[in-house]
Amino acid sequence: MITSERVAAAEPVLETERLVVVGRNSYIGGYFTQRAKARGATVVSLSSDDCNFLDGDGVRRFFRSLGPHPSTVVFLATVNKDVANSFQSFLDNVTMIQHLIDGHRHACVRSILYFSAADVYGRRPPVPLTEEAPVSPESWYSLAKVTGEWMLQAPAMRCPVTILRIPGIYGLAPRDRSVIGRLVSAARTTGRMTIHGEGMNLRDYVWLDDLCRLIEGLLPLRYHGVLNVATGRSLRIIDIVRLIGEVLELDCTPVFDAQYPERTFDLVFDVGRLRSLLPGFRFSELADGIRTYREARA
Repeated sequence: MITSERVAAAEPVLETERLVVVGRNSYIGGYFTQRAKARGATVVSLSSDDCNFLDGDGVRRFFRSLGPHPSTVVFLATVNKDVANSFQSFLDNVTMIQHLIDGHRHACVRSILYFSAADVYGRRPPVPLTEEAPVSPESWYSLAKVTGEWMLQAPAMRCPVTILRIPGIYGLAPRDRSVIGRLVSAARTTGRMTIHGEGMNLRDYVWLDDLCRLIEGLLPLRYHGVLNVATGRSLRIIDIVRLIGEVLELDCTPVFDAQYPERTFDLVFDVGRLRSLLPGFRFSELADGIRTYREARA
């Protein structure tokens, strides 16, 4: 049985192993693939057109094709909640994880990094959130993420699985549907940024570049267990909106919308476990990540 502990690797994964990125067409997957290739990694990146993880036979054929060379899987494939949040999407997301579990036995997979979401904590999470906080899924999407986490930590796994609970990623890249990206776009096109509620709720957003650096640091550790991926510095939404305006020199007006009371909660994370694994890692300031949007002019 795999235990939840760090497993040291002799050399950096980017230099010694093939990376298999499942979810090439996703926001994070596309950006990480491009960055990893630029850094000299051997990357096999898949979209559903290359290998549909709803097709069990196709997934097994793909893993067999990898041969004996060691591989590390970065798994981002999902039916996103913005696309569908239904019983069928739940079944599809769970089926993809089952096929990943079945498929990885047919290749030399050294470790898997699985993208989960902070949605698993529900809409009224106790703060600060540690990885031991109770999960409380309140949607088909978050229930699928909880189920996927449980399946990937089962004794049937033959390799360590690092599970990343993501609170929100932002940064200029193709397919950006992040909260900050949408706020920037709205400010430029309409001169307004809509805030759900009064803007007093706390959020912790991670810059896409930092996330990629974090992945690169975590891969050699082959950590088996759950990690909250957050900066540990939560800000009020209204302050984030003001910072966007200041950094990008946008003349825009905050608009408050009370139609979404389910979004009025705080996300504050205890990132002690992440810091213990990567003590030298430092997150960028939010303003630095926001500056990347200067390149995207309306």
